[in-house]
Amino acid sequence: MLNIALLTLGFIGLVIAALTPKSTVGAAVSLVSFLAYFLVNDLSEWYMIIVFILGIGLLILEVFIPGFGIIGMTGIGLIVFGLYQTLGDLTLALRDLSIAFILTIGLVVLLIRRGYSLANLNKIVLKNDLSTTRGFLSSQDQSSLLEQTGKTVTFLRPTGKAQFGEEIYDVLSNGEHIEKDAEVEVVKVEGSKIIVRRVKMNG
Repeated sequence: MLNIALLTLGFIGLVIAALTPKSTVGAAVSLVSFLAYFLVNDLSEWYMIIVFILGIGLLILEVFIPGFGIIGMTGIGLIVFGLYQTLGDLTLALRDLSIAFILTIGLVVLLIRRGYSLANLNKIVLKNDLSTTRGFLSSQDQSSLLEQTGKTVTFLRPTGKAQFGEEIYDVLSNGEHIEKDAEVEVVKVEGSKIIVRRVKMNG
């Protein structure tokens, strides 16, 4: 149970770092938890930590790539390999990872429903695009946008950015992943939360 708790806490730390303002705290919790996981299991080969961290990095990179493709699968493969080499038992490795993933996904869903997004990561990737000179807005009430159509400027997974007129806003899709440069319509506004859906083409 300690193995599962440490692994889960490590992934939860990554989620906190990505989806909330507590990025430093989340990163620290993640690092300490992952290191503790390997140390508790009497790690003899330090390169396994490197393999594991590389797998985590590829999973994070997958966030910015459309679809669940080879980068994400490779990341999961490296994570499983690192855990297997550490535990010496593939069944235990898959058990620990599966439970940790399920609990972490539950937290992600909860945070997204509460309005959190990949704001911290987007600031790094889209620093120039989302500057105030481009008219990026996010904090005030946006009810005037209801039923307006615009275009996504990032992938919506399901959170991201979309442009309406000359302004760029934080938006949330109605559950689906939407690619960049897709036409979307605002279907609901809750304060500063803007919910959009893909505009279906006729024919």
